[in-house]
Amino acid sequence: MHGARQAGAEDDGIALARGRRPRVAIIGAGFSGIAAAYYLKRARLDDFLVFESAAEPGGTWSANRYPGCEVDLISHFYCLSFSRHDWPRRYGSQPELKAYLESTIDVFGLRPHFRFGMTAVSAVWNEAEKLYRLTFADGRSAEFEAVVSCVGFLSVPRIPNGVDIPAFPGLACHTAQWRDDISFEGKRVGVVGTGSSAVQVAVEAAKCAHSLTVFQRSPNWNLPKRNRAYTPAQRLRYMRPARFLYNYARAFLGYERVKMSGRLDQPGSRANRALHAVAETYLRQELAGRPDLVEKLLPDHPYAAKRPVASDGYYAALRQDNVKIAPGLKSLGADGAVDMEGRRHELDVVVLATGFHAASYLRRLEVVGRGGVELHDRWQGEPAAYLGACVPGFPNFFMLYGPNSNTGSLIFVLECQAKFAAGCLAGMARRRGSTVEVRRSAFDRFNARLQARLKTSVFTMARNYYTAPSGRVVTQWPFSALRFWWISRLARWSAMRIE
Repeated sequence: MHGARQAGAEDDGIALARGRRPRVAIIGAGFSGIAAAYYLKRARLDDFLVFESAAEPGGTWSANRYPGCEVDLISHFYCLSFSRHDWPRRYGSQPELKAYLESTIDVFGLRPHFRFGMTAVSAVWNEAEKLYRLTFADGRSAEFEAVVSCVGFLSVPRIPNGVDIPAFPGLACHTAQWRDDISFEGKRVGVVGTGSSAVQVAVEAAKCAHSLTVFQRSPNWNLPKRNRAYTPAQRLRYMRPARFLYNYARAFLGYERVKMSGRLDQPGSRANRALHAVAETYLRQELAGRPDLVEKLLPDHPYAAKRPVASDGYYAALRQDNVKIAPGLKSLGADGAVDMEGRRHELDVVVLATGFHAASYLRRLEVVGRGGVELHDRWQGEPAAYLGACVPGFPNFFMLYGPNSNTGSLIFVLECQAKFAAGCLAGMARRRGSTVEVRRSAFDRFNARLQARLKTSVFTMARNYYTAPSGRVVTQWPFSALRFWWISRLARWSAMRIE
C-alpha cells in the first residue's frame, strides 16, 4: 500500500523544465535510480531511460538475497518521501524492500522507462554535439544529452586475495552473488567477515548448521536491534499520512540531533563515548560468563571507526557450542579454508561477507568528459565530487550516492541529490542551455571543508571501507543530513554554470 504526496515540483525547489528538454540516461534501478526517475518526471523531463544490468529493479536489494538479509535502520528510514509503505516489522527484510521498490515503480508509472539486462560500460562526452554516447556490454550504444549514474558504491563485491571459489570442493559465494543451491542445514559452514552481512548470515547459519566457523579479521561494535513485528492496529495507524510523517520525523530528527550536537564521528566526543558505552555494555551483558568471547569480540577502535552492526542475535549465536571464532581467512581453494594462523578448516559451505570495492567509485563504468579526460584518471585513486554528485570537466553528468555522501539518513540524502540533478537539468532546459557543470571554485571549497572535518574523524582510525589507499576518506558525509539538504537547495545557481 502506497500513498503519493500530491504537490507541484516547485515545492521541492525544482522549477518545471521548459524549452528544449534533454534526453537523460539513468544507470541503475535501485533506490537512487527510482528517485532520479521520479524527480525527472516531476520536473517534466520525461525523455529519460533507466538502464539496469539485472533482470529486475532493486539494486543492492535485488542482488543481496542471502538468508537473514534485512535493513539495520528502522523501515521508515527506507521510504522515499513520496511513497509510503505498510511495513510489517520495525526492520524490513530484503524481500520486503524489493517488493516496496517494485511497487513504487508501478504506482508512479515509471516502469515504461526501465530497460533491464543492459549493462552500461562507458559514457563518452562529445563536445561538438554536446551529448554523451552511452555504450553497453552487448555492443549497443545510444546518445543522451545527460547521464545520471545511480550504480552506488556497494555494488562490486570484494573477493579477498587467496580465494579461488571454483577450486573449493564445497559450495562458496559472496553474499552479493548468492547461490540458490546453498543450504546451511546440517552443514559445516564458514562465514568470512564481521560486518552487517556477515552477522546476518551467521545468525541464520547457527540455527541449523552442524557447525559454524566465523573467520574474524577484527571485531566490530554491535548494538541491539530490538526488532519486532507491528500489530495490525499499529500498521493501520502508521499508514495514516500524519502518523507516517511523525514516525519518520521522530527517527530522522533523533539521528540528526546526535550528528549535529554530539559530533558522533569525532573521537572522544560526548555522542561517540555514549554509544561506545552502550555497545560495550551490551557486549558484556550478552557474553556474561564467557570471558574468552569478550576478549575476542571487544574492538580496539573507537565506536563508528568501522560501520557498527545492529543485531539482536549475533552474540547469542556465538555462545552456541557448535560455533567458533577463527582468525581471518588466509586462503580458500582446493585445499579448503585456511585461516591466518595456518590452520585448515573442514567446511562444506563458505560465505564471503567481505564487502565491496566501496572506495573505488564507478569501478565498472568508464566516464570520459571534456578534452577526453577519463574520470578515474582525474580522480587518481581519490574520488571526490560536489555534493557527491558532480565533477568539473564532466558536464551534464551526475552521480547519486557518489563520493562522500554515505550517511545514516541515506534515502533522504539520495533524494536531495535526485532533486539537485533534476533541478540543474530543468534549469538548463529553461535557459535553453546545452550544458550544466559545477564550477571549479565551488568544487574546491566544498571538498576542502569536507576533508578538514574528516581528517579529525574516527573514520581514519581503523581499517574500513571508508578510505582510499592514500588514507583519504572518500565515502562518508560527516555533517548532518539537514546540512546536505541546505547546501543542495541553495547551491544550485551559485555553484553550477549553465552555458
